[in-house]
Amino acid sequence: MIAVLTVPGSGGGVPEVRLADEPPADLTGTTQLGAGVSVGIDLADPGGWRSVAVDGWDAADRDLLEAVVGQDCIRRLNQLRAGLASQLTTEVPVEAARSGPWRRLAVIDALDRWLQVPLDQALLDAERAVVRARAARTLRSRSLREHRNGQAVILARRSAGELSTYLTGLANSASSLPRALYSSLSRVTSGYAGLASQVTGGPDECFDAVAEAWSRLKLAVPVGGVLRQLPTVQFGGGDSTTLSSPVDPRQVRARVVATEIRMVESRGGSAVRVVVPAFGARVPSVIADQLMVRLVDRRSGEAHAPVRLKLRSGRDAEQFGVGAPVFTQDVPLRGASADDVRADVFDPGYETSPALTDGDDELVRQRRAQFVLSEWRRAMVEIRLSRQPKTRNRRLARLTAVLNQAVPDADEPVFRGGPTRDEISRYVDAAPGTVHPWFTGTRGAGEPLVAELAAVHQAR
Repeated sequence: MIAVLTVPGSGGGVPEVRLADEPPADLTGTTQLGAGVSVGIDLADPGGWRSVAVDGWDAADRDLLEAVVGQDCIRRLNQLRAGLASQLTTEVPVEAARSGPWRRLAVIDALDRWLQVPLDQALLDAERAVVRARAARTLRSRSLREHRNGQAVILARRSAGELSTYLTGLANSASSLPRALYSSLSRVTSGYAGLASQVTGGPDECFDAVAEAWSRLKLAVPVGGVLRQLPTVQFGGGDSTTLSSPVDPRQVRARVVATEIRMVESRGGSAVRVVVPAFGARVPSVIADQLMVRLVDRRSGEAHAPVRLKLRSGRDAEQFGVGAPVFTQDVPLRGASADDVRADVFDPGYETSPALTDGDDELVRQRRAQFVLSEWRRAMVEIRLSRQPKTRNRRLARLTAVLNQAVPDADEPVFRGGPTRDEISRYVDAAPGTVHPWFTGTRGAGEPLVAELAAVHQAR
């Protein structure tokens, strides 16, 4: 990694110490650890940190920094800072520790941000809570450990009800559980048991419900089966509506909206009705209340003033021809033609400059990165649950067929940080030479989430 050290007071709000890898990558996520420390991970290469930023080195918690980057890295950075008085900024290579549980924490957050596949958010948050508690155990400071554990307990308790409901549902309906799913659930419920032991004041109903549901599941359902029937391979395509725009995944986190935005021009031609199907039946209110849309002139790039989208469900959604909730709003054209504008949906927390056209290189590449991530991880989960290499390769063969049309150069990375089209093809054919970190990205810190395993199992 490259350490960038900036003298305090040099301006710009730049982190005093930042560690980063180059070149840029598309599938990165950032996790705020607190105390002025944030970490970044690249889902295409989760074997090490993508970035570590420290705002105010002297004020940062040394115990946390040591757990994240290691003692040797801290010692080296202190030496570099001591000799920085005559320069405003310096860049030097350093080695940072791999920090297993902290990287897993960052991977979960990054997958939560980018993975556009059906996931049970409660299962994802339950695993996030357990991993946060596991990471807390690496801290030497007792007070910091207790603080981090307290945060994990709050998150675990918030997800406990839906986790116990999920386990109870499996106990009542599943004929057997694939070992991969069982092992993942076992790790999560064991983590809940560990957190329950730290709750003061007697038994906790939330944690007890999870323990009881897990005990019942273990007695009711045998382990060791495999999925004999897997979900049909499906690939998302464009919407057939005449006026449409693709969603920019840089501006909306995954699993909030579908991939296409529809526009229907009003009879008088003074406005368009924007319709964006929600990704699923349940949309967190904190997200639903802040999603916005703006029209962007395809010729000039001028963006009209944004307006807030409204979430419609039930009968209100049915009038738009869909059974799931939709985000919608009537947006004035302000003299423009509907054919000359594209709709740009964004969450203010992720807002970037809107793409000028639907074929914008950055937009297309980022959509491709999210698509490949989703299909690749789905394939890796399917093989773990079914033990059927042919099924995995069937999905990956379809993926390579899509990429053959989208990426003309077989030696060009399909997205920044990702493998080439040729490398993916060789992997499907079990040919040698597939050494890109992408192909081991679902191991170690990148292991499939319990929510990913559960989603494929449920969709069988």
